Amino acid sequence: MRTGRLSISRGHPQVATDEAPPPHLALVPPVAEHVPAPPANLEAVSERLTALERLVRLYEQGALTIEEFAAEKAQILGEPPVTPVHFVPARTRQRRPSLLGRMLSWPFLLLCLAAGIGLTYATQPEATNRLVSQLYHAVAG
Repeated sequence: MRTGRLSISRGHPQVATDEAPPPHLALVPPVAEHVPAPPANLEAVSERLTALERLVRLYEQGALTIEEFAAEKAQILGEPPVTPVHFVPARTRQRRPSLLGRMLSWPFLLLCLAAGIGLTYATQPEATNRLVSQLYHAVAG
């Protein structure tokens, strides 16, 4: 099917036309320009990477403090030394008890006991009155 300048085909060979192919957009460079050139000082980059790897290993082994690590890293990279920011744990506030801890607290258990006695009294008032009187006589007497 042919619509304007756009040609859509579904497996059929395209019909040759006399039109020239559309020009490339100016914002998109040709494919050959996308290949980056290798750095001129490849040995210097390799030496810096090796020094950084050694520095990280020394820090992980505990041979360097965070301040020494930051100073050496800045020296290798050729940057001014930076004072490192120390890690402060995010959990500085007091933790609340878990759901199970809250459920087993004495106010909740007292509320459950009162609700159970109330439900028992609502369904079987004679048996509940008899139980309360037996408990009263056992404790008082």
